[in-house]
Amino acid sequence: MKKLYFLFFIIIISFPSCNSSNQSDSEPVETDTVTETETVVDSADLARSVTNIPSLWKVEQGNNNREKLKKPDNDSVATLTPQSLIQALNLTYPDIQLVLSRVSHDTIYIGIPRSKRLTEELGSTGAYNYMATAVFNLTELSKVKFVNFQFQAGDHAEPGTYTRDDFRQLR
Repeated sequence: MKKLYFLFFIIIISFPSCNSSNQSDSEPVETDTVTETETVVDSADLARSVTNIPSLWKVEQGNNNREKLKKPDNDSVATLTPQSLIQALNLTYPDIQLVLSRVSHDTIYIGIPRSKRLTEELGSTGAYNYMATAVFNLTELSKVKFVNFQFQAGDHAEPGTYTRDDFRQLR
C-alpha cells in the first residue's frame, strides 16, 4: 500500500515538469474576463410577446372573492383549429402541456403526458380551475361538446370526459 502512495506521489511531482517550456519563446496569450449573468424570463410573457395568443376563457377573481370563468374578449377562439387552440393553451399555461389525440364526432381527446403538475402540485382548486379553463376553451371548437382527458390520475385531478356542466360553480 505504501508503494502505491509513493508511486502516486512521484507521478504528481513529475507531471508539472513534463509540461514545462520556455515562456520567452511563446507569444503572449490574451485572456478574456468572463462574468456570469442570469436573465429570468417568464415563459408566459415570452410566449405572449412572440406569438399572438387569442383571448381565451380564464378563471378570475369575481365578486365576494369567488372565482369565476371570464369569457374571451372576442370570438377568435371559435375560429381556431384544434391544434392552434391547444398551442395557445400550452403557451398560456406552459407547466401543463396538452397533446391532441383526436377529434371524434362531438368529443376531443386530449393527452397530458406529464400530468404531475396538474394532479399533484396545483391543489384541488388549481386543478379544477385549469380543467375548467381547458374544457371551456376546447368546447368553443365547432361541434365539440365533450373533452376527454387522458393522463395518470392524482390527488387533485382525474382523467375522464368533461363538459361545461361539470364546472357550473365557476359560472
